[in-house]
Amino acid sequence: MNDQPRDKFGAVSAISNLAFASGKLLVGFAGNSYALIADGFESIADVFSSIVVWNGLRVADKAPDAEHPYGHGKAESIAGLVAACALVVSAIVIGVNAIQEILHPHHAPSTFVVPALLIIIAGKEALFRWLIKASLSSDSPALRIEAWHHRMDSLTSIGVLIGVCIATFAGEGYEVADDIAALLVSGLIVFNAYRLARPSLDELLDRDVSHTLSDQIEQTASDTPGVVRLESLQVRKSGSQHLVDVHLEVDGNLTVTEGHAIAHRLKDRLLENQDLRISHVMTHVEPSDRPRL
Repeated sequence: MNDQPRDKFGAVSAISNLAFASGKLLVGFAGNSYALIADGFESIADVFSSIVVWNGLRVADKAPDAEHPYGHGKAESIAGLVAACALVVSAIVIGVNAIQEILHPHHAPSTFVVPALLIIIAGKEALFRWLIKASLSSDSPALRIEAWHHRMDSLTSIGVLIGVCIATFAGEGYEVADDIAALLVSGLIVFNAYRLARPSLDELLDRDVSHTLSDQIEQTASDTPGVVRLESLQVRKSGSQHLVDVHLEVDGNLTVTEGHAIAHRLKDRLLENQDLRISHVMTHVEPSDRPRL
């Protein structure tokens, strides 16, 4: 996964969303399913979201330069946050359309809408599983949100499917069922959009990372000859990478050159450990008269 360009996942997601949106609108208009038409317009919003994620990953994977010495990883968090906002917009569109159709009764959908929805649901679920695996491999919040876009879309389609089945097979008076199903699913989408936006927002606000990574860094420091202890440690996340600021204590009787060598040795060990995903380490040396732990 690390050797593959991550932006290809965003590209595939954008193309697939465009195809699904076109299919939903075509079947919705032909089959008289207002919920599926609303779902199709929601998928158009997903196309925009996928394009944002695609470009965010492309920028995030760029190497550091003179103007961006810490890299471009924050672009991924911004893309993830925009994608989460797109989810909310999609939910609002679905909800508003559902209420309008509830207030204006219409004919029941055609039966051929059912198999079309089953194909859409299967395709969306397959995309979710593919992207969620990629997001876990690269620890990518943007890909995670994009994956859940597809899962939410499949859940929306399941709601539409239930409503279409009731409206089609339950007889006269139940035509509104597909609109009610779409309205209920829109609330679920809003909840998940909030839940998925939190990691991206935390990264943009430089929230400290989990204790697990900090413990691994402290263990590496403990195993580095010359390090007495870590006085302070801050770890921020930027895209799929981490930025580390560490103050380490060394024997106060050492020379500046010797203290610098110890700090550089710790820095090299942290950067060489691929499992830690560290792209930048800032070290500061403090004198200590304590015995080494």
